[in-house]
Amino acid sequence: MLISRYLDQNHSFDKFKFIALKHIASSSFLWRSLIQSLQCLDWLLIAAISLLLAVGLTTLSYQGSNFHSKQCEFLLAGLVACFVFARIPYLFWSNKIVLFALYGINLILLGAVMVMGHSAMGAQRWLALGPLTLQPSEIAKLVVIFSLAAWLAKYPIIKFWDCFKALAIIAVPAFLVFKQPDLGTSLTFGTVFLGVIFWAGATVLDLVVIFSPILSLIFNALNPALWWGFLIVLFVLLIFWWRKDNWTLVIRVILSLAIVIANIGMGELRPKLWGVLKPYQQKRLTSFINPYDDPRGSGYHILQSLIAIGNGGIFGAGLGRGNQSQGAFIPERHTDFIFAVVSEELGFRISALVVLAYSLLCIRAALIAYQARSEPFGSLVAIGIMFMFLFHVFLNIGMTIGIMPVAGVPLPFLSYGGTALIIDMSAIGILLSIHLLNPPPRKDIWT
Repeated sequence: MLISRYLDQNHSFDKFKFIALKHIASSSFLWRSLIQSLQCLDWLLIAAISLLLAVGLTTLSYQGSNFHSKQCEFLLAGLVACFVFARIPYLFWSNKIVLFALYGINLILLGAVMVMGHSAMGAQRWLALGPLTLQPSEIAKLVVIFSLAAWLAKYPIIKFWDCFKALAIIAVPAFLVFKQPDLGTSLTFGTVFLGVIFWAGATVLDLVVIFSPILSLIFNALNPALWWGFLIVLFVLLIFWWRKDNWTLVIRVILSLAIVIANIGMGELRPKLWGVLKPYQQKRLTSFINPYDDPRGSGYHILQSLIAIGNGGIFGAGLGRGNQSQGAFIPERHTDFIFAVVSEELGFRISALVVLAYSLLCIRAALIAYQARSEPFGSLVAIGIMFMFLFHVFLNIGMTIGIMPVAGVPLPFLSYGGTALIIDMSAIGILLSIHLLNPPPRKDIWT
């Protein structure tokens, strides 16, 4: 009886020990999985976004009204969107059914803006859906990136004419956005298109040819002699270097002549094409060249921004103490010109950190695109997002310091706005998804 009791107790002890070891092993596995998941996150990208969000929320808290509280609500929704997009495998967005649904719904929303959208500052860009107010042009940026990436992943740029097949994808949404009118976002489509087709195989001269009509308009407006010089240089470059491995010299000469003639026609049509723009758009495009020509009119925005940036100096005037920002001299200081407010109240040291954070964001996006190069769709989506952010930052900061025209483009993660912030956070979630599924190679053995 004593022996039997001992065996029963010993068996119970072994069973308990087995259960305890199993629990410890499962807990250890969960901890290892959690640690590995955290290690796989792109912490440099997350750090850059965190800095930008902190600067944006801090600045908005001193700009009156309830911008700060509403932006916090938008940020909460953006964080949820970021988490959801990061957890969804990015290849889901390359599915034909999903793409057709997204593209069709977005065209419907863009069309609805033209009919029943809300107007502000001379533009009709917002659509009310019950208690929500959306800006479909912001949503269109991600939809266009998905559509371009899916097409070019299947049909990469091999011939020059392949570029125009991809151009057809952005033509309709870009036209609808331009008609709102929203010149800044329509230019974003063009920048994303050029960046994505280059990543998909287009040559530098292919991009020059596609972009040459815009350059002709600019040079023709600035100086006719400069315009003719551009046409001569363009002709020489195309004859000697444009796809010389694919075309004979005779074909290159014929195509180069056709392109130069088309650019001449574009330059001659400039006065008529200029009339297509709204009067306020015309003033915005010309005032940055010399804002002192109309300091109380079209040049007012840029001049007040430059004064604010100069007042900030290195250390800034202090939060809520900027003369230009708190005196409401800076127009749209919570959206388009928030960088001028940051420079005035927080100084050059913080504004420089903001620029470095944006640089880090774009570098990390480019590296994620490079790491995913074995999977074309993810790589193209990452490079499209990179060019989207790069263009927005360059245009917005450029217009605040007077080197770019005022185009009404928000500064990502800093400017007030719900749709823009949620879309930007969704784009970060997509980058994290691509990074998680295409991690960089690790060296287990040091040599």
